[in-house]
Order: sequence, then structure tokens, then C-alpha cells
Amino acid sequence: MTTPADSPKKVNNLGSLSKKLAGQIVFICEREINVDVAYQKIAEELKTQLVDPDKLPYFQSVLQTLLDKEETEEYAGKAVNALFGLPGEDAQTWNKITNHFIHGHQVGDMPSFRHPDSKKVFSAYAFTLGESFIQMMRLGSENYDRITQIYTHCIREENELERQRQQKQSSPSSRGSAQTSAPANPKKLYDDIADYISERAVHRARTLNPENPNEFIQILSDRLRSTRRYIIQDLINKNSIEKKRNLEKAFKEKQASAEEIVFASKPFQKGLKLFKDAKFYNSRYIEAEKKRVTLQLVPMILAVSAVGLALMDVFEFDYQSMILIALFAVGARILFRPQFFQRFYPKDITSTLEEEVSLVAAVFQKCSKEQLSAFLRKQLKEVNDPYQINLMMDFVTYIYSIIPKSRERLMTRAEFKETIDSMSWHVSKARRGLAS
Repeated sequence: MTTPADSPKKVNNLGSLSKKLAGQIVFICEREINVDVAYQKIAEELKTQLVDPDKLPYFQSVLQTLLDKEETEEYAGKAVNALFGLPGEDAQTWNKITNHFIHGHQVGDMPSFRHPDSKKVFSAYAFTLGESFIQMMRLGSENYDRITQIYTHCIREENELERQRQQKQSSPSSRGSAQTSAPANPKKLYDDIADYISERAVHRARTLNPENPNEFIQILSDRLRSTRRYIIQDLINKNSIEKKRNLEKAFKEKQASAEEIVFASKPFQKGLKLFKDAKFYNSRYIEAEKKRVTLQLVPMILAVSAVGLALMDVFEFDYQSMILIALFAVGARILFRPQFFQRFYPKDITSTLEEEVSLVAAVFQKCSKEQLSAFLRKQLKEVNDPYQINLMMDFVTYIYSIIPKSRERLMTRAEFKETIDSMSWHVSKARRGLAS
């Protein structure tokens, strides 16, 4: 980027050097009869001038200077042919120039081009490359392979830049920092090039001649669109494969390890026994409560009956005996209160059960469908109580229900239900094994 103070000077230098290079290209092409020799000399001249990365914008200006006049348009195609034909490491020069075109297109650092007939607007870089492609096809259809390679590089490079930008935006480290801004020009360079060539292929007849001089441009447009579809589909396939691999890798990293599954076996067995006891807790509590109430009421009933019979003169009780009977009834009422009867109630094992279940749940939420099935089959072989076998699937469902967040589970609800359903045969087999 140039500063406002020195930008006019650099713009003048850019324009003067571009005109000089354009003139040299025209001179070489008109002087040399052998096309290969002309291309070699043009490539050497451009390579000398574009060796510095800061001078890459000169090539855009050279092409635009050549394309400004109808008599020099074909030399733009020859310049691209010559530069693209560099061998070995010099071939990277064209990739650098293409990357500069992409950056300039996204930033919009040059005035746009307006088509004189349709008034449609295209970026300066789309116009330069698109028109250069047309001139290359005008020189000969054998240049289409080079056009395809340049166009393919544009597609792959722009999609790679977009992928990197999206990764930076979605990465956790970039959420607290400044967000990566989107390109000023939302339209891709390769789309703009294809649209420009398609627009140039439209024949607007101004005479009665039925021939279409733009037929070769229409062929080029169709080929570029086919190339674009193929390359983008290839990128989508590669991204899908890479995404699938990343998901599989992340899935394996989330899965419980063998050590964790072995560790969960003991808490599971202990938790299953506690779960069974918890199932009997209510019935045992009600049974103990019935006994306590009975022990409270029987002395009261006997005392009231004795006092009633005494008042009816059926039995004779002195006041001392009646006081003893009353003390017996009141004492039973006090002695068999719930506070004094706690040791006869079943023990509340909820806290102990929750401790064991939390250990198992931490492993279960990282288990895949296959891991859970294998774990449950192994546990069925270690259980010797038929009632525990019947309660095992209910216990597993209870464990999954207390996992805090459903998104932390590695299995979906459908997979979990399918696993539970598939275990019914193994449960029946284990029950029959104990019965025999």
C-alpha cells in the first residue's frame, strides 16, 4: 500500500514503465518472425522487470495498456503466453501474478470496467484476464490448456483463501480478537472472468452478415464454465473427505479409552446392586412404618379398653392400676415415635448410588454404540442375580438420564434406543443361563 504523499509519484512511474514494457513487447513481436524466439525474449524482459514482488502490479498495467487499443490487443495474449511458458522455478512467477490479481480484485484497488454495450460492471482484473484469455484463443485453440491452468489456479487459490478466512473466524482464539474482515468485492475473480467472457460472447449484429465472429468466445465461455464446475466439485469432494476424516478423528478422541471402560465395571456392578435396593426402599419403609404404628396403637387400644371396662364395673381397678395403664399407653406413644425407630427403617442409599452412578456416567457419555454394547454384554456375564439382570436396562437408562447435557453424549437418542433394544436378546439369554 502506498501512502497519500507518494502515491502520485508511484502511479506516474507505474504508467510510464507499463507503456515502456508494452512498447517493447509490440516491438519484439513485430521484429521476430519466429514465434518461439519472440516468446522467449518477451519472457526474459518481463522476468527481469517483475523479479521484485513490488513490481507485480506492472504486469496488470502492461496488459491493460495493450488492451486499450484494438491494434495491440493480440499482444496481450502473446505476453501471457510468453510469461506462462517459463520453465522450472520461473513458472512460479505466474502464480505470484495470479495471486496479485486475486488480491487486487478482492480489495478493489483499481477502477472497475463497464461494458460499453450492456453497461455491466466488471473488476479491472476480471477484464484484463478475461480479455487476455480471448486474445489467447484468437491466437490459437492450442492455448486453451494454458488458459485452463491459469483459471484453475484462480479457482483453487480463491477457495483456499476463503477457507482460511472462515477458519480464522470460527477458531476460538479469534473470538476475543478482531474479526477477519470479508473481501471488499464479494464476487469471486473466477466468476467475474466467466461472466465477462460470457458477456463478450454475445453477438450484437450491426450488419446483415449472419456470421457470428464471437463464436470462438462462446466456446471459450462454455469450456471455462465446465472447468469451474469440475474444479469446484473436486474441491467440495476433497473438503468433504477432509471433514469426514476430522470428524472421525475427533470422534475417536472423544471416545472412552479401554482403561476408562475397565474402570467403570466395578462402579457399575456396585451401582446396580444399590439400584436394586433402591427399588425395594419404598416397600421396606412402608412395612417398617406399619410395625411402628401398630406398636404405638396397640397399647393405646388396650389402655382405653381397660379403662372402659373398669368404668363399666366389669373389672375393678384402683387408681394406682389405672395410672400405670395410662403410663403404659403414653410410654408406648413416646417410645415408638419415628425419631426412636430410625434404626428399624431401611437405610437411604441415594447419595451412595449417585456417587457410583456419576462415575459410570462420566464414562458412558464418551462411549460409542459399539463400546456400550460390548460393555453391557460383559456385565451381564458377571451378574448372578436374576432381579439385577431384569433391572440392568432400566439402570442404564437411568444413568443416561442424569448426564447433564445431551450434547455431551457421544451417542444420539436413536442410537442409544437401538442399543438398548439390541440387548434384550442378551438379557433373556443371561436369565435363562441362571435359571438352568
